[in-house]
Amino acid sequence: MSFVSLFLVVIFMIFAAGGTSPPMAQAQSFTISTRLTNTSTSAFRYKLRQKLHSQTAKARPLNLDPGIVFPALPSGMVYVSAHIGSPPLTINLALDTLFPFTWVQSVDCQKCFNVSPPFSNFDPKKSTTFQLLPPTNSTICSPPLAHLSAGAGSSCFYDAGYYYSMGIYGIDEFHLLSPLSSSSSTNLIAFGCGIRSMVDFDGGWGYNPIGGMIGLGKGHPSSIVSQLGSDRFSYCLPGRSDSHSGQPTLNFGSDAFIDASATNVQTTPISGHEYYNYLNLTTITVNGDVVYIMPETSSRAKLVLLDTGEPTTWFVEDAYYGLQDGLVRYFAETYGWKEPKIVYPSVYDLCYDLPTNISSIVFPKVAIQFLGGASLDLQDAFKIFPDEHQFCMVLKEGAPNVVGVYQQMGYRFLFDLAQSKLSFAPNMC
Repeated sequence: MSFVSLFLVVIFMIFAAGGTSPPMAQAQSFTISTRLTNTSTSAFRYKLRQKLHSQTAKARPLNLDPGIVFPALPSGMVYVSAHIGSPPLTINLALDTLFPFTWVQSVDCQKCFNVSPPFSNFDPKKSTTFQLLPPTNSTICSPPLAHLSAGAGSSCFYDAGYYYSMGIYGIDEFHLLSPLSSSSSTNLIAFGCGIRSMVDFDGGWGYNPIGGMIGLGKGHPSSIVSQLGSDRFSYCLPGRSDSHSGQPTLNFGSDAFIDASATNVQTTPISGHEYYNYLNLTTITVNGDVVYIMPETSSRAKLVLLDTGEPTTWFVEDAYYGLQDGLVRYFAETYGWKEPKIVYPSVYDLCYDLPTNISSIVFPKVAIQFLGGASLDLQDAFKIFPDEHQFCMVLKEGAPNVVGVYQQMGYRFLFDLAQSKLSFAPNMC
């Protein structure tokens, strides 16, 4: 037996000592905020190369009430405040629309990241409703994400190294209740209890409220969306300006909707890819002028992901430099600026000196168009660095095309998986 296998068997024995069969749970509050960290390009690309086999069987349908989201800048990821176990422990889970897996860091972890007080790691021994995932549950405990241990008393282990965690699967009450609703619903959710964590949500800021991740992606039946038996969800991350103010929310099932009477709702097809909810990029515009057209033959380069697990937006090389050339032309024609200056900070490729009157700058509107004609304005595409007397475009070059958190702010997004379509509209929080 390998060291890792032996280690997990020991952890299984620790967990087994504290778990009993869980009763049905009531839903409680569900909030979203943000974390102070970033996702490296290499880690992100590695995540995308990992494939999860789909399963036709679904877990038992569950219900969730609406959630409340609270963006807190300057962080780069949003998180959900869930209440897990009996008595309930509040654990903030980073929201990931790209991948399906949900996990929390266990108090018994051997390789851990720090969780800042008043938050703490999950202790299955202190929850009277925690139980290990039954080894007979071949729906959730399915490869390549999870597998049964060998020998008698086997249980379900998971190894999502590319997803920053490994450990053992458990089931417990998952309380999610909107303060706007007097109703409650019963939820038992299968999730991973992390023993080894390969991520640090602190990001160098000295404070980390996050204790795990919650996955809304597809490709594995452990996804929260699959466990809910739901085929639709929506979320809204309000922007930083007054024009984008409102009630930020996360919704599932029949609570996930966009007002059909609104005139600014746009819709685009979701790709039939079995692992990711891809959109199809057609053009990029600057103030309505097309600066890049996606070639018809570029099938992979067309694909776009909306990812709440990535702070900023990435474009493949040709699209990125087409956009950059269009912005250089705009600033040259509008202000007479011939060339961008040497960049600062070095992670950005397009920077200019600030004029004496900062308010005189009119930043152009950058938008991307999808199959079917839907157009998404990218929020906060530029950032001012007053101490360096510069401003920079903060969109980056990389693959695949990704619309990150900052550029999603000020919109509501509705994923209708049954109809294979995404709808979105501004200022609908």
